[in-house]
Amino acid sequence: MSLVDPNGSNKVTFQSFVDFMTRETSDSDTSEQVLASFKILAADKPFILLEELRRELPPEQAEYCIARMPLYNGPDGVPGALDYTVFSTALYGESDL
Repeated sequence: MSLVDPNGSNKVTFQSFVDFMTRETSDSDTSEQVLASFKILAADKPFILLEELRRELPPEQAEYCIARMPLYNGPDGVPGALDYTVFSTALYGESDL
């Protein structure tokens, strides 16, 4: 968290997220790197909420994710929770959406 929140504010700005992703994906993207980034945006939850995506990503990226992420079905989910794990692995052909 200190990499994306150097001021210790417990908030991750989009620019910090982009800088982190740029460093993490400088060689090549992997589903694990994308998963790690979503986990940061989701505050370590196994799902992400619409509000979090819309707050942290540019509108077109947020809507792209929202349109393609399936609902999260885990026992700890909340209404409207989205499954970023399935989405991330599908991006790399590791699963089907």
